[in-house]
Amino acid sequence: MAEMRRKSHTEEFEGMSALFRAMSSSPNDGYTYNWSVVSFSNDGQPDSGFNCTVLYLDQCTSWNRCRQTCLKTGATSYRWFHDGCCECVGEHCMNYGINESRCRLCPEPGFDDEED
Repeated sequence: MAEMRRKSHTEEFEGMSALFRAMSSSPNDGYTYNWSVVSFSNDGQPDSGFNCTVLYLDQCTSWNRCRQTCLKTGATSYRWFHDGCCECVGEHCMNYGINESRCRLCPEPGFDDEED
C-alpha cells in the first residue's frame, strides 16, 4: 500500500499568487480543512530567490474536493494522492511540489491494512 502514497493526480491552474501567499501565511479561519504549510528552496532553479510553498490538507479528501479547495486558495497546481492526501502547490514550485503524501491525518488508520 505504500505505493498508493506515491500515486497521484496533478493539474495546473491559472492561480492567484497573492491569494496563495496570503492563505499560506495566515490562519485558515472559516475553511473546511486545516492544513500544514511546507516551504523549501528550489534547488533546480539556481539564483531564483524564491521558495516553493505547498499546503497539505490535514484530513483525507476526495479528488474533486482537493481540486476545489486548491482553486480557492489561489494555488497554481495541485496533487491529489490516491491515499486521499491533498497538496495545493504555489507558483514557484517545479513538478507539482513534493511527490510525497504528508497529510497529518491521512491516510486514515487502517489504510495500509486494506487489500488492493
